[in-house]
Amino acid sequence: MLFLAALMLIGGALGDFYGRRATFSWGVGIFTLASLGCPLAPNPDMLILARAGQGIGAALLTPMSLTLIADVFPKGPRSMAIGIWSAASAVMTAIGPPLGGWLASEISWRWIFIIAIPIGILTLIISLVFTPSRPPKRKPEKIDWQGAVLAFVGCSGLAFGLIALARADGAGLYEWFLPFMVGVIAIGLLIRVERRATSPMAPPELFKSGLFNSVNFITILLYGAMSGIFVFYPIYLKEVHHLPLMQAGLAFLGFTLPMGILTLGSGFLMKRFGVRLLLAFGSTITILAFAAMGLFDWSGTMWGAFIAMMIFGTGMAFVVPSMTTVIFNATPEESHGAASGVNNALARAASLFAIAGYGAIAAAAFAANAGAEARFVGFGMGEALSGEIGENYRNAMNIAFNMLIYVSMGLALSAVVVALFFIDKTAERTSVKISAKHQIFGFLRMFSTAPTREKDITQGHEVLSDNQQAGSEKE
Repeated sequence: MLFLAALMLIGGALGDFYGRRATFSWGVGIFTLASLGCPLAPNPDMLILARAGQGIGAALLTPMSLTLIADVFPKGPRSMAIGIWSAASAVMTAIGPPLGGWLASEISWRWIFIIAIPIGILTLIISLVFTPSRPPKRKPEKIDWQGAVLAFVGCSGLAFGLIALARADGAGLYEWFLPFMVGVIAIGLLIRVERRATSPMAPPELFKSGLFNSVNFITILLYGAMSGIFVFYPIYLKEVHHLPLMQAGLAFLGFTLPMGILTLGSGFLMKRFGVRLLLAFGSTITILAFAAMGLFDWSGTMWGAFIAMMIFGTGMAFVVPSMTTVIFNATPEESHGAASGVNNALARAASLFAIAGYGAIAAAAFAANAGAEARFVGFGMGEALSGEIGENYRNAMNIAFNMLIYVSMGLALSAVVVALFFIDKTAERTSVKISAKHQIFGFLRMFSTAPTREKDITQGHEVLSDNQQAGSEKE
């Protein structure tokens, strides 16, 4: 997650500089090799190292996937090609959690990574043999390596500081405070560098729009709340309620259903009620969804989890298309690609920091409520405990997860406030209309399968002009 979040923008720049097919192929190759390293890892450290390799590969291939389609297909067939691409992404997103749960519970967790290897090899062959290589229409003057390094150092420092905070236990502030401050300083330097860079990863002029900043803040709040709770929700279901991994994976299918139904009517709803109210309404629904995940007696059942995920999917079905519309309405037409790229990168960064921060909160709450025996076993490691010790362990796990629920509800409530008071009437202009297809792209972004990029939607028709193409390439 660290490498994916920190290197996403530089991955897009590398594609424009060295060629998109080459960058995509290198990304697939790195990801496939790292996927081979994951099941072969003899210890957790090597597994984490292999996962970092996957993040590097994903940061290269993800920005290029949709751009290659725009390069290869002319305007007519392009719509059908993108539709097939989005449908394939949606199918794999839907079957991923239950398949992973079945592999982990019935065979081995290692097979979750093994199945990616033949897919990666096939993808690499297709990209090298059947995909034409075409130079970008606009090539950056140079790669912003300085910005990329600062982004990585900043994300690393902040994330490591949050992770170390969970382990400090009074051993000294330096364990978490020093790396955290290094991250803060690096992010400050990154802002300074991007303002002066010849070919910046994130164009500074975008951030002069208060509307753009507001929708980015909503993105950080909601994607952070979602990513943090989604990591710990399966652990909670398994450890506290003994729900099999496959059933937990099936419950996550509830998230995908509302999007397919509600997306079709989101354009009418935005026109009828406005994006500001839809953002606030969708964020409010996510508050109810977070509560349904852990605060009721039925929350620990498969159907209870399925219903909670359906509620959350309903809320995000209102939020995502409205968010995409605001991003486009808040920025000039020629900057739509760069704007959506920045928003996408911030969503990944929010996921990274939320996972690390939620871990610190969960560890502290667990340690405060678990007995000595449960603390010795550790958070998320006591499913086999029984008797009084097991009861104490499950109670501490339940309290820790409920703490995360309240944090997520607070973040979602903050998103409601930002939507109501900081999204102004300029977000409602109707010069840009978003198709259902583009809304699906935004939805898939939540699962790290698709960047939102590539084209403006005008008068209900997909129009890819040279300026818009250049904006996309700038991303």
